[in-house]
Amino acid sequence: MTSRSNKVSYYAAISGTFIGLITKLILIFALYENMNYESIFMGTLVAGSLESLFSLIFLIALFVCLNMTKYYQNQITSFKSEFYGLLMYSTAGMMLLARSNEMITAYVSLELATLPLIALVALGKGKLSKESGLKYLVLSAVSTSFFLLGVVYIYALTGTTFISSENPNISIHYGTIFQGISHAQVMFPSDLFVSVSSLDISNIIILISIIFIFIGLLFKLGVFPFHFWIPDVYEGAPTPITMFLSVASKSAGIAILLRIVLSIFNIGDVSNTSWHAVLNWPDISLSIAILSVFSMLVGNILAIKQNSLKRMLAYSSIAQAGYILIGFVALLSSSEIKDAVYNSSVMVAYIFGYMFTNLAAFYSMGAIKQNLESYDFNQFRGFGRIDVLNSFVLSISMLSLIGIPPTIGFITKLFLFSSGINSGFTWLVIFALINTVISAYYYLRIIKVLYLEKSEFSFDNQLQAIKVSKLAVLLLISIVVFGVYPDPIFDFCYDAINSVIN
Repeated sequence: MTSRSNKVSYYAAISGTFIGLITKLILIFALYENMNYESIFMGTLVAGSLESLFSLIFLIALFVCLNMTKYYQNQITSFKSEFYGLLMYSTAGMMLLARSNEMITAYVSLELATLPLIALVALGKGKLSKESGLKYLVLSAVSTSFFLLGVVYIYALTGTTFISSENPNISIHYGTIFQGISHAQVMFPSDLFVSVSSLDISNIIILISIIFIFIGLLFKLGVFPFHFWIPDVYEGAPTPITMFLSVASKSAGIAILLRIVLSIFNIGDVSNTSWHAVLNWPDISLSIAILSVFSMLVGNILAIKQNSLKRMLAYSSIAQAGYILIGFVALLSSSEIKDAVYNSSVMVAYIFGYMFTNLAAFYSMGAIKQNLESYDFNQFRGFGRIDVLNSFVLSISMLSLIGIPPTIGFITKLFLFSSGINSGFTWLVIFALINTVISAYYYLRIIKVLYLEKSEFSFDNQLQAIKVSKLAVLLLISIVVFGVYPDPIFDFCYDAINSVIN
């Protein structure tokens, strides 16, 4: 591809993304009061405010990523035009995944979102990118196989792959997979099978299939013990792709996982009993809580030992996934509809705050890195006095990741922890607070390196760094403004979740 073709591809991609982002914002605000929850394509996809919210996250992440790629041409191979196309294909897959109402559709969307990302990771220059792409390919295939195997088991048991039924014309055996699960005793009478640990064979199959589906999706979140791909892939990928993976890919996994869990609350009398009692199988909230504990612990402890800023943020994302799981634990422990709405809306608001913070962190870090040889901490010494603007944005981002006011990271983490306490998991929140203190060490280390240590390098390209700082400043403003006044985000998240459950 010629340089002219690359420029045309870049401006076409970023213009199309900007138009899509503005259109999405206009539609959200215009239809906010009257956004109905509709199913399309014979019920395989749904359209509503929650799906619009996640689509907004994907588009914002894509727009920031495309802006960042303009200054990272030296990290990308000669396939620059294809680079932009693959990014947009992946985003389209994520948007479809968030709207999927049927498991096979979700599987296809998951592949559409993941395969371009594998290529994008490998398109970086150097041997490390190729190794990272290969590792991502193999492990993604394994996780997707688990997801598909779980779907097959669910279909064999219930006769359907639909997550929820919004279309009365759909003719399936039980309507949805969870309606089928709640009637599984009819399909598999317990007296025909030997009980295992007080569970008959149908409940064992249900539990195994749900675990397989969760494994496939928790891989996308980078949750322990499915986190081992994150450090190498994040480090080897071009920095814009690392940023996109940390925000968009993680949000896509949360979107479909949240949709599956929320669909449970559409059956039975959940207002008077717990959801696992309605489905007649064990509560798994404690298991998710244990995964949350290990994710926070492993992510934070290993992040302390890193000398690369990029690799440190990779381990940080594992810990952040552990915090997000607190929201899922609270949701799974909800005994009333109003609790389910509150707990899940708080979790989505946390994801929104994480998006602004991580985008700002990677963008400002990348701006500083243009004048350095690597992401080693020693390279960033003293840059707080040289590249003032980007260093300030990076520092505020670190404070937001810790959860220090008045940033959006503080208010969203406060509500997330409160939902955990209200759900009876005070011990989990205490553990999360301890891990927050641990994380403060390596987050504050970045600020220390930027401002309290002397630079070993001369800075002769200040205009280049200032040029890429405009979007980072907009992200910084979002972090502070929504930290002081978070009502718009919380209100929209609450209404979006409420439209799904009710």
